[in-house]
Amino acid sequence: MRHLILLLAFIPLLLPAQNPDLAYAATHPGAIRYSLDLANVAQHELLITADFPAVGTDIFTVRMPNSSPGRYAQHDFAKNVYDLEATGADGQALPVYPAGLGIWQIVGHGGAVKLTYTLFADRADGTYSGVDDRKLHLNMPATFLYGEQLNDRPIVLAISPTQRPEWTVATQLVKVAGDRVRAAPNYYYFYDSPTFVGDVTRDSFSVSNPDGLTQTIEVAMIHEGTRAEFDAYVDDVERVVVAEQKVFGELPRFDYGRYTFLCAYNPYVSGDGMEHRNSTVCSANASLAEAADRLIGTVAHEFFHCWNVERIRPASLEPFSFEHANMSGELWFAEGFTSYYDDLSLVRAGLLSVEDYAASLTGQLNYVLLSPGRDHRNPIEMSQQAPYVDAATALDPTNFANTFVSYYSYGATIGLALDLTLRERGHTLDEVMRVMWERYGKPEIPYHVRDIELAVGTVTGDAAFAKTWFAEHVYGSELPDFAKALAGYGLSLKQASPDTVGLYRLRLREENGKVYVDGPVLENSPLYAAGVTEGSRIVSIAGQEITGKKQGAAVVAGLKLGQKLEVRFESLGREKTGTFVAAASPELILTVDEKPGKKELGKRKTWLGH
Repeated sequence: MRHLILLLAFIPLLLPAQNPDLAYAATHPGAIRYSLDLANVAQHELLITADFPAVGTDIFTVRMPNSSPGRYAQHDFAKNVYDLEATGADGQALPVYPAGLGIWQIVGHGGAVKLTYTLFADRADGTYSGVDDRKLHLNMPATFLYGEQLNDRPIVLAISPTQRPEWTVATQLVKVAGDRVRAAPNYYYFYDSPTFVGDVTRDSFSVSNPDGLTQTIEVAMIHEGTRAEFDAYVDDVERVVVAEQKVFGELPRFDYGRYTFLCAYNPYVSGDGMEHRNSTVCSANASLAEAADRLIGTVAHEFFHCWNVERIRPASLEPFSFEHANMSGELWFAEGFTSYYDDLSLVRAGLLSVEDYAASLTGQLNYVLLSPGRDHRNPIEMSQQAPYVDAATALDPTNFANTFVSYYSYGATIGLALDLTLRERGHTLDEVMRVMWERYGKPEIPYHVRDIELAVGTVTGDAAFAKTWFAEHVYGSELPDFAKALAGYGLSLKQASPDTVGLYRLRLREENGKVYVDGPVLENSPLYAAGVTEGSRIVSIAGQEITGKKQGAAVVAGLKLGQKLEVRFESLGREKTGTFVAAASPELILTVDEKPGKKELGKRKTWLGH
């Protein structure tokens, strides 16, 4: 994220490559220093001292961020900050004035401010922070406030050496004075550097690029499992790294020659995956013993981001603001194509069978192809909804079940469609990703949707094809005939139950012999036109009283396709009657052909690796 800056900054960033060791930061007289007191971590409290040795002569303003790298919605981190106290250059106490949500101002400071505050942190994942008797799990924007107009300064993080001395540190921040003093060249890099402190198990391996550049990949984990489980997982991580390196032909040049997987798999964390420039957080309330084959999928997704998002970066995310969410229309590519490649990389690495890959695609294709949301928004518009859906919170209900399709799944489906289309023309999506890497990732030039279209045109040598394809599938909401496209690879996509009446994706709840609709009714559901809504009680279908979920399913299954039938239901305290046409569930199933032809097997191998 080299090009990202705080919106308040007017001075260019001090880039990591300019200061490879950062040794100067520990003694730099103008460095901003954060010190951590761990005395009350058992109560999820962290006492933080922020030392600003040189500030302007006027009012000094400090802020708590409202957004975080890798997230697309706002998060009010300031709600967990309290007991702010400040002193000035002369060491005398100063009042701290609230100046807005997450904003404080200090006057009469004499050019220097030392600020102490308490942070409550009890959600360890990729977005928030969690501190307790077992660890510090820090997402920096959720932990550290910043001073305005100081974004060019080096940052030092100092963790008390006498408290919890058995704990070690894992982070992409650079060591400058032992394990517990770390540094960043500027605020953005600091905020982009999640940090674990605790009982960390770690190992590393080296990966070389074709030009001979060799870099270190570290796996640092807080978990409850055995060393053997950890070692086996590191082997899987290495296979993922190598498989994804082959897509682009090389690893990025990491700023300090190292990339760190910060993994937390234990009962004391929440599930998340969050990419950063030279590291990623992968957390789950699960163990390696029970879920390693599932957890590796997050590793595959987040590591692909070190190219796609961290360096191949949409212009709409720049400059990144820590004050509010950035809206991006490119997340179908940034997140969606990454989602396409995460499972694909697992198959290519030999960690996911073709059968399991087909099962995963079954769920994805059902969700995207059968969602009414595509009638309302194209992939670009779906991406622009991210500030409302990316872990955002609201009390009022939405109609997203009918109007929204996740840009992760939608984008992954577009990636699959484009890859299969390109392969019929003698090319691959890998080639497009390499063009995007060379043009925009390596030089870190932000891209627009048009740039992706141009890359497709370059790969195919057919700009007219690229323009038409983007008009239909990106600016429009069309999707190809996947059954036909996948058949060429020995995969069969069919309607799961074409001869049986079904009510696809209608969630029901049974209570005291009564059946209620327990979720949104989709626009393409037979009962939508009949007037059934969420919360309705289904009284009878085709004259047969509905007294339970299983009994109701049997009634529906016994109906004849094409019949126009009556449904009686209670809604908002009144009984109503509506009509619907009995239809088969559109649900799809993707299976692997038992005896594919030689041609199909050959095409599958070039795509999936086996």
